[in-house]
Amino acid sequence: MTETAESKPTSVFDRIAARLHIKSNIFTKYFLTFGAIFLVLLVVLGVSLVLLVNNYTAAERTALLRQNVESISATIEGTLITQDMNYKYSLEKELLCETLATVSDSIDADVFVCDTEGNIILCRDRAATMPVYGYFTPCDVHDNIAVDSNVLSAVYQEGEIVSTVSFRDRQSFVVGTPIYSDGRIIGSVFAVAETGFFNLSLAVFRIFLISAFFCLILAFLCLYYLTKKMVTPLQQMSKAAKQFAIGDFSYRVKVDGDDELADLGRAFNDMADALDVLESSRRSFVSNVSHELKTPMTSISGFIDGILDGTVSKDKQEYYLQIVSAEIKRLSRLVVSMLNMSKIESGDFEIKPRNYDIADQIIHILLTFEQKIEEKHIDIQGLDEFNPTYIVADPDMIYQAIYNLIDNAVKFTNEGGYIRFTLTDNGTSIELKIKNSGTGIKKEELSRVFERFYKVDKSRSLDAKGAGLGLYLVKLMIEMHAGRVAAKSESEDTAEFSFTLPKQYSPVHKAER
Repeated sequence: MTETAESKPTSVFDRIAARLHIKSNIFTKYFLTFGAIFLVLLVVLGVSLVLLVNNYTAAERTALLRQNVESISATIEGTLITQDMNYKYSLEKELLCETLATVSDSIDADVFVCDTEGNIILCRDRAATMPVYGYFTPCDVHDNIAVDSNVLSAVYQEGEIVSTVSFRDRQSFVVGTPIYSDGRIIGSVFAVAETGFFNLSLAVFRIFLISAFFCLILAFLCLYYLTKKMVTPLQQMSKAAKQFAIGDFSYRVKVDGDDELADLGRAFNDMADALDVLESSRRSFVSNVSHELKTPMTSISGFIDGILDGTVSKDKQEYYLQIVSAEIKRLSRLVVSMLNMSKIESGDFEIKPRNYDIADQIIHILLTFEQKIEEKHIDIQGLDEFNPTYIVADPDMIYQAIYNLIDNAVKFTNEGGYIRFTLTDNGTSIELKIKNSGTGIKKEELSRVFERFYKVDKSRSLDAKGAGLGLYLVKLMIEMHAGRVAAKSESEDTAEFSFTLPKQYSPVHKAER
């Protein structure tokens, strides 16, 4: 079975993770990325440090070689003449060889003297040797070595040389200076030291390796902690998203700190809360709508079947047909409410504003509730204070909004209670307040009464036939006219709903609602 293009690792870190049999995830990528960056920086720092120390040590070494070479050259200039620049033995030359040995051992270098042809005539190996026939004993180390002509030329022409050359098949520092006698060059002094890591460089390198080892351990521990802390909220969000996908909205992301990830976590939790509320509302809505549809349809079916099969006597048929008609109207109102909600939310609801008297409209709407008001002996207050109040708005939408508010007030007003209407003209706007006696609304529920599908707690659930859409539609319709809605409950036995409308309609974009 061949691996598809989608399943192949797409990055270097994916391939590394695949080779190490590690799951390629954000944690792995971040950890490997930061680890690689740290390692590269550590290597660069280590190499730079070692090179710096090595170069510094080389400069110090060559400076030391130059100092000793110049000192020996000055000593020889006061001791030897041209005729002495050969292999003949003399006490002065033996003392010079002993000096060369001492200096060579002290600076860890090979210091020697050459004639003008580049032949080594004095060296440390000739110190403390017995002469043979007036000449120094042959030196196995230096007799077969001749200084390169290019090196000699540099010494004679420039007065000195500080360079790196191959000496006895090894890369070495070479420092040389000429020897003068009566203004003429009679020879030269050279100091040769091998290049490579010096003791200080090696010591620094060892210390760096040890320090780097412990720094790496500490760095990887810190990287692990920081990377884990960085990706944990993302992992929690991934887990939460999977829970949401199966309908479980109870999972929340643990939020720590105040950085961008914490803000993202809080936003994610807010979204989860909203989804939880929406899902709860949806379930409640489905349950309520199912009940709303089932109950009247069952009644309608039962009464019609009773009429058709003769169970209901003819003198009772008109009574039951009126009940069927009321149930059908109830179903129609529910369907219309849902259609209006859908159109308004989608922006397809067309507003048709015109100038009309809203005070007269309120009175006409109240007349449709006359029977219910009389049955509960409700006292209607405030109508005698009404004055003609004209506004420019969609009469049908405002009618529906006021109808829903009055319907809500009538349902929850207690037997023998009251409903007070207050209509105020504020010049550029009007305000309508509808206050009723009965069961009040808890403070924690006031902010939610205008939510879609929301029904106030069961202590106020006299609205057994409601689906939780009435007040939500009021809010949508009023806000489409650039108005505001509000609800308050000053005591346990009163509730007040109100809205404010501009007297002149101006279109409101969907994004502003």
